[in-house]
Amino acid sequence: MNSLIILPGECVDGTCAVLSDQRAAYAHGTHGVRAGQVVKVGVLGGLRGEGRVLESSPRRVMIELNVSHPCLSPRPIDLIVGVSRPQTIKKVVQAAVMFGARSLHFVRSERGDKSYLQSTALSEESLQEETLKALEQVWDTRVVPIVVHRSFEYFCANKLPLLGGEGAPLKLIAHPTGEVLGSAVMPAGIPHVIVAIGPERGWSDAEVDRLQLEGFSAVGLGERVVRVELALTFLLGQLDLLMRPS
Repeated sequence: MNSLIILPGECVDGTCAVLSDQRAAYAHGTHGVRAGQVVKVGVLGGLRGEGRVLESSPRRVMIELNVSHPCLSPRPIDLIVGVSRPQTIKKVVQAAVMFGARSLHFVRSERGDKSYLQSTALSEESLQEETLKALEQVWDTRVVPIVVHRSFEYFCANKLPLLGGEGAPLKLIAHPTGEVLGSAVMPAGIPHVIVAIGPERGWSDAEVDRLQLEGFSAVGLGERVVRVELALTFLLGQLDLLMRPS
C-alpha cells in the first residue's frame, strides 16, 4: 500500500488511532498491516506522517500516530462532469482526487441516462470510499468537495458563477470540434481553470451553447472519441504541463 487514511473518528487522541470491524478488516486484510510495521498514514482532512502498528487483527487495529505534514496543495482546477454510468463515476472520482482538483461537480445532462442519478455510485458512502482509495494512492488527506447537481440549467445559473478563483478563470469545454489544447488556447499566467466534460454521449448542442454563453471555449482531443475518464485524464495532464511556470 502507499498509505493508510485514518478517519477522524478513529483517532483516540492526537497520538493513537483505533480501527474496528470493517475498517480493521480492510487495514489488516487489504493493506496487510501487521504489528510492528511502520506505515505511511494520514488523517482525513488533517495531517500526514507515519504510524507504528501496535496491534493488528481482522477486528481491531491500533496505530501509534506521528503526523506533522500538511495535506498536498490543490491544483487550481475545478471539474464539471456530466453524470455517467456508475463505473465511470468511480473512475472520475479517483482521477480527480489523485490529481488534486479543487472541486468536482457531477451535473445531470440531456444525453446522460436519468437512472444514473439514482446510482449508489453517487451516494455519500460510495464517494467517500473512492476518495479514500485515491488519497491512499497519492498519500494525501485533503478532501475534494464533490457535489451532485440534478439540473444543468440551475447549475449554470446559480453554482457555476461561484467557481471562480483568484482572477478571471479560463473555462474549457471538451468537444470534438474544439481547438487542440495548447498555448494559443491557454496563454501564460492563467491562475485558475474550469473544465467541463460531458457524459458518454457528450453534451447536447444546447448545453454546449449554454456553456459558451458562460464563457467556455471548446477544446478537442483529436480524431479519436475516448471514454469520459480517459478524456479527463488527458486534459488534466495537458493542463498540468501548460500551467507549470516556464
